[in-house]
Amino acid sequence: MEPERFKFDVEPLDFLLPQGVLRSSLIGVFGETGTGKSVLLNEIAYRALERGDRVLMVLLEDTPASRLMNFSALGFDVMDYVRRGDLEFLDCFSYRIRERGIELPEDLTGTLNGAKGIVSVEDPRNLDTFWDQIERDARNMRGRGMVLIDSLTEFLTITPDPSPLLDLMKIMKAVVSKHYMVPIIYTFHFGFFDDFRYVLEVASDGVLDLRFNPEVIKELLIKQMRVRRMSGSRHRPDWVTFDVEPGKGLVILRK
Repeated sequence: MEPERFKFDVEPLDFLLPQGVLRSSLIGVFGETGTGKSVLLNEIAYRALERGDRVLMVLLEDTPASRLMNFSALGFDVMDYVRRGDLEFLDCFSYRIRERGIELPEDLTGTLNGAKGIVSVEDPRNLDTFWDQIERDARNMRGRGMVLIDSLTEFLTITPDPSPLLDLMKIMKAVVSKHYMVPIIYTFHFGFFDDFRYVLEVASDGVLDLRFNPEVIKELLIKQMRVRRMSGSRHRPDWVTFDVEPGKGLVILRK
């Protein structure tokens, strides 16, 4: 039986992965702060929505309203997808505001009233609640859509013991990716929790690296990406230099 694959429709990734990737993949995006990990996840989400897929985006570092502004800054209008629930934000960040006794209005942007794609997690430190929502969404997707997590580094700042999180990621790989055929793509910052990162890389099917080009003056912050490995998919081993253009997303500067 021919394995099911998909292409990201993101220029640098499609160049590096000409065959696409297996839908059964757990993929990590690793890099320093500012190398474009969240921007990459945003475009991956937008291209999936354009293909007619559903996307669950787990937000651990910003609110849904803030994320919508980031999409807009890229020239990607996702508001209708959020209203319909095709793009669902699993809000694991706003609990920090609620814990300070600040009441969150239902509509932070003036446009989110009645949106189906906003799900608030009361306390993301409860991994069972977190898992229940992801499993339910993945079950409904079954071979369509994807789960995006930004970022697992932030998760480690709220969980005193990383072992349950590693166990959860292995369960997600088995159930969500391998059984439901819904790929999971997560981000992770270099320089933090390195012992956990090494173990997580081994558990992942694919590893993408993002960095600042060391051959260019650092002040220019020229960004590059590569595929370090991707199980079941042929890939180019080169570093690719890219930039971000509003309305186009990530574009290759030279091949």
